[in-house]
Amino acid sequence: MKRKRSVSVLSLLLCFVCFGINTHRSKDGMEMIYIPAGKSWQGSGEWDHECKLNETPEHKVTVDAFWIDRTEVTNGMYAQCVDDGVCNLPSSREVNPRFYNASYVNYPVVYVTWQGAMNYCSWKGGRLPTEAEWEKAARGTTRRKYPWSEGYPTPENVNAANSVGDTTPVGSYLAGASFYGVLDLAGNVREWVYDWYSEDYYASAPRENPMGPDTGTDKVLKGGSYYDNYEHTRIADRLFHPLDSGGINRGFRCVIPDL
Repeated sequence: MKRKRSVSVLSLLLCFVCFGINTHRSKDGMEMIYIPAGKSWQGSGEWDHECKLNETPEHKVTVDAFWIDRTEVTNGMYAQCVDDGVCNLPSSREVNPRFYNASYVNYPVVYVTWQGAMNYCSWKGGRLPTEAEWEKAARGTTRRKYPWSEGYPTPENVNAANSVGDTTPVGSYLAGASFYGVLDLAGNVREWVYDWYSEDYYASAPRENPMGPDTGTDKVLKGGSYYDNYEHTRIADRLFHPLDSGGINRGFRCVIPDL
């Protein structure tokens, strides 16, 4: 009996490690999820009738292990960085009154530029995820089209297509959890990632820890937002904006490499 119990505990621990259930608390209080090293698919192909040219060729990449924020960074979390004197206010009270309203402390922070998001992630000991890391956190080792296990987008698993008409508190859509249990990877707000945008980058991108082109004019965003059509909730979808363009539908999450 004692041996069986030991085996059961060991099996449970192995499941935690393999499927990214392990979490720890970071500087801002964010719950983070462990993503193990290994291969994953990136991009899309003809099997997806909504596939776009900039998502091709679909290919496999290998990424090192990392920790990723379970949800998008919230107003309350970002305010801690502002209070520490590291981050700038995301916008004025007139433009973004919610940031200054305690009722919205658990909503995703918006109006943050790409550099503002990088500054925040650096403050907590990390950086923005690369496209490859973001996609692995979303799909795991499978070729799934959406972060959740099966089925099309609905108002039950994602805040998109103006089904709500506004942002919602982070972590509200448990049915939209990814392969590893990461939330909000589709809908709510678009998420800045590390990479410069290039339409044909995948054709020549490294197949191990790709970090994006060396230069560019726009940065990539993933996941769509509350008013983007459902096609933008696909894992492979690639949006892009100038890096200094904070907006009402732009947020982010961070990663911390597993050194």
